[in-house]
Amino acid sequence: MAGRGLVGERTIDLGFFGNAFLRVAGAIALETLAFIVWNVGTRSPLMVVRDMRAALRDGRKLFAGIVSALVGFIFVSAATVLILPVVLDPDVDFFPAELFTLLVALALEHLIGNDVRALAGTRE
Repeated sequence: MAGRGLVGERTIDLGFFGNAFLRVAGAIALETLAFIVWNVGTRSPLMVVRDMRAALRDGRKLFAGIVSALVGFIFVSAATVLILPVVLDPDVDFFPAELFTLLVALALEHLIGNDVRALAGTRE
């Protein structure tokens, strides 16, 4: 179970299930961060339309929206790359695994999104 690393440090072999668990947990965390950046779980559709209209009139808001979209896509892409080795048959199992992680991340964003945004100082 435990072995020696390259520099004499101890390493722990988690096996497939431990590795899979950590990868899925990491993917959920990254997708939750994407949803927090996008602020999708706590905004009403009316607020989204209002914010899009304001962004079209103000260049700074438009730029901020584009940057937040890119940052969110980077988080989702990293989560996808992280979960791919866990999926045994990507043609069959990738979509359900990705859907599971997205739904859990959306629920987490709904629960903790406002608090994280408040800590970051970007609460709207």
